[in-house]
Amino acid sequence: MIAKGDQLLTELKQGRYRQIYVFGGEEPFVGDEALNHLADHVLGEGERDFNLSILYGKETDASSIASEAKRYPMMAEYTVVLVKEAQHVRDLDDLATYVEQSQPSTILAIALSEKKLDKRRALYKALKQAGEQAVYVETKAIADHQLPPWIANQARLLDLNISPKAAALMAETMGSKLSRVRMELEKYRGLLGAEGKVDADVVQRHTGISKTYNNFELIKALAAKDHPKVYRIAKSMARNSKEQPLVLTIGLLFSTFSKAYAYSSLTNKQASHACKALNMSEWALRDVALVAQNYTQAKLQRIIGYLRTADGQSKGMGAPHLNDSSILHELLFKILA
Repeated sequence: MIAKGDQLLTELKQGRYRQIYVFGGEEPFVGDEALNHLADHVLGEGERDFNLSILYGKETDASSIASEAKRYPMMAEYTVVLVKEAQHVRDLDDLATYVEQSQPSTILAIALSEKKLDKRRALYKALKQAGEQAVYVETKAIADHQLPPWIANQARLLDLNISPKAAALMAETMGSKLSRVRMELEKYRGLLGAEGKVDADVVQRHTGISKTYNNFELIKALAAKDHPKVYRIAKSMARNSKEQPLVLTIGLLFSTFSKAYAYSSLTNKQASHACKALNMSEWALRDVALVAQNYTQAKLQRIIGYLRTADGQSKGMGAPHLNDSSILHELLFKILA
């Protein structure tokens, strides 16, 4: 059976278990969460010593996994076998035989990290034909515009109250590695307690983002064509280049100005449509829309060219004598000219 990750996590939290789980795909968060839940909640503390096996792909094979899965539980309802980093199991496909004759008292959960099952191979076909008790979950990487709502939902699950701006700021600064974002939210939960309020100030203070001088403030200043603020931020960032690497700054500027160029060409500029079309959050769209308003399409084209040149210079191509501060200041002068 093929299932969705959120469906499976809900089932697990309700105490409804299947005999076999296989998790794969681009985003390992669902598989990691499922294996952690199975390790912590299926067996009592006194039952785990004899009935819980945790195996790692580099250290095991299909025969060893099947042997563990065929063991009968000792003074417990289930035997639980968890296989992590299963993409390293060379003969993983041989587990198709176990899927066809699985042990009813065993819960076998297998997680591949950032890898998919080959749909042409026997294991995938066996899972697909095994009925309700065997399930394969394949998760895609989350799209940029879906990340802030996902963060808001995870915050609710942790009894946190997060503002839309804080969720968007987390999405923009931390990227789409869901386990990392979840750990950051858990940190806020520990700091603020139940019903704690997470606003942009909390994110900036506890995630190590300078309130005033960071890439996102630079983008806002450029969008508004606030020349004095742009150069104040650039000067501060030059003094703290380890925290704000030039390559990262150029990458974020390239993303903003190229999306502004695409936004200016949209016939439907309604926020929901534009966010989906450009794969970005509504919070980030505000800056992009302002850039598109304040810079002509022809200017945006030239800026994209300036950014490509600066990216090459930052990697030592064409102007090896220029340091990062000089490259950034020259780039900003060209953008604002």
